[in-house]
Amino acid sequence: MVKARAEAAGSRRWHVLSRLDEHQRRRLRVAVIVLLALALAAWAVAPAVRAVTLVGNRHTRSAPDAHTASLPVEEVHFTATDGVHLAGWLAVAAHDAPTIILVHGFKGSRTAMLPWARFLFAAGYNVLLYDSRGCGASAGWSIGLGATEPRDVIGAARYLAARSDLRVKQFGALGVSLGAGEVLLAAAREPSLVTVVADSAWTDEHAQLDRMGSLPLGPLAVPALPYEPTLVDALIGAHLADARPLNAIPHIAPRAVLLIASADDANTTTPLAGTHQLYAAAGQPKDEWIAPSGGHAGALFAHPVEYKARVLAFFSRYLETKT
Repeated sequence: MVKARAEAAGSRRWHVLSRLDEHQRRRLRVAVIVLLALALAAWAVAPAVRAVTLVGNRHTRSAPDAHTASLPVEEVHFTATDGVHLAGWLAVAAHDAPTIILVHGFKGSRTAMLPWARFLFAAGYNVLLYDSRGCGASAGWSIGLGATEPRDVIGAARYLAARSDLRVKQFGALGVSLGAGEVLLAAAREPSLVTVVADSAWTDEHAQLDRMGSLPLGPLAVPALPYEPTLVDALIGAHLADARPLNAIPHIAPRAVLLIASADDANTTTPLAGTHQLYAAAGQPKDEWIAPSGGHAGALFAHPVEYKARVLAFFSRYLETKT
């Protein structure tokens, strides 16, 4: 009797454990399925998140403070050629002096161009610094990755041309990094930009577009769904692949181009080989200076005396004779 009871109790325990094991297995299967679904959803949505993060600039913007300029600037407002409202500063050294348009880099603002503005203004040039679309105090929630910003540069030139107090109606432009490619693209379409300096320029957007083909996962690169370039185009209102300073630069001649780069620029979007390609494609007159060091967009700070001398000599030769 005792043995029978023990066997019955053991059987009951086995059935309970068996049911518990089956319940745990079911829960494990559900957990695995949920995790796989979440991973798949994350993989599918990751290109969209990256696209919005790449072009969006809502949370990192601030209105520049004129007190930081150390220049006699006036606040100015004008529109890009597609109607986007832009804000900037104009410092007038003399009403009969040439004006140079300064264009900042990726998600920057006009304040990033103050080191250039100060030495150009000290040399007697008027300078216009402004916030590109989606940056600083200008309108727009996103940047255009260089595909739409040439409209800002051209809008700046046309704004200056319309000012009755500025007697010289042909202008110089100096852009840095993303802004370097933008001034090249703009000058190819705007004849009033007669002298262009492009510091750390890019040739095209292939590096950016190639990056969209995969997602980093530790040391691995996982293929991504291929909709990110299309989404970026929709967000910026332009075709990113068409933004090609390398194609535009031959059309600037006979207006002058100076290309500046640092020999140790490690930025994947602005390799030194790209600067050489741009120089080879440009018409005359043109010049190229490869600073021995400075990294990406850092030649002014690494070699300030030579940088300023070269830029001022270039503007003096090709801008002031175009008045």
